Amino acid sequence: MNKKERIKHVEKTHGRKATASKLAEASSTTKNIKMYISLALIALVIIIVASIFLNSPNLKQEANQTSSSSKTEETTRSQGKKDDKDKVKEEEIQKLKEQLADLDTKISESEQHVSQLKKEASVPKLDIEALRNNDLSSLEGTWRTQSGNEYIINDSGEVQSSWIYNDQKHESIVELKVSKSQNDRNPETVALGAWAKGSQAGGFVVVVVPSAVVMEPGGDGKITDNSNHAEDRLFAGQQYEGMLMHPENVYYRVKPDTSQLESEENNLTKLKVDRDAIKSALESKEK
Repeated sequence: MNKKERIKHVEKTHGRKATASKLAEASSTTKNIKMYISLALIALVIIIVASIFLNSPNLKQEANQTSSSSKTEETTRSQGKKDDKDKVKEEEIQKLKEQLADLDTKISESEQHVSQLKKEASVPKLDIEALRNNDLSSLEGTWRTQSGNEYIINDSGEVQSSWIYNDQKHESIVELKVSKSQNDRNPETVALGAWAKGSQAGGFVVVVVPSAVVMEPGGDGKITDNSNHAEDRLFAGQQYEGMLMHPENVYYRVKPDTSQLESEENNLTKLKVDRDAIKSALESKEK
């Protein structure tokens, strides 16, 4: 509708000629109507396109795939973190098992060492009855006097004897055998005959005295036993009174040095404590 047609339309509608203001108002109204119609059409087109988009199977599939892919990536990341934790845990468990196996080996070796050291440090208990039956094994070991004389006796009763005379050290091999004659004054002791190996001459007597036994006095009670009564002892000589008169020449059993044994026992205790700690840690990890 052109301008002339609008004028005629207005005049016909209102029964009079249109003024300029009326014509402008009519023109504005027409424009507004056209604008509203255009907006409505645009909105309708948007709704139709959106409906097509949302109801399209391919687009739905793509959207689902995108969502699924996002979930998969998240699951993969989560699984990756879990796998890393499991790997670290397995490595820690394996390390603890290796430490435990190493400690088991060290403990076994230490126990064997302790057993050997205990055997070396063990001191036979003096057996008087066995000695009377000529079993001299309970004398085995080293015996020494305060003056430095020494007997090293094996289980058969053979003695490696050494003594100091005129500041010179002398040595000989001495054989021991239970004596047929025993001292009635000291029934709790045993007298052994002693002589240089291969010779019956120049023999002497060795009297075995258990701890807590006190030798009877000699010389009408004037010569007493001044040895250490708390220890097993060996008196050696040819005359009873002579043996009593020289307590510095009484033989006492030499006790082995147990410092190495004590050190190894402490080491074994520590190894066992360490093993218990590792075992506890391993059990905790494996839960």
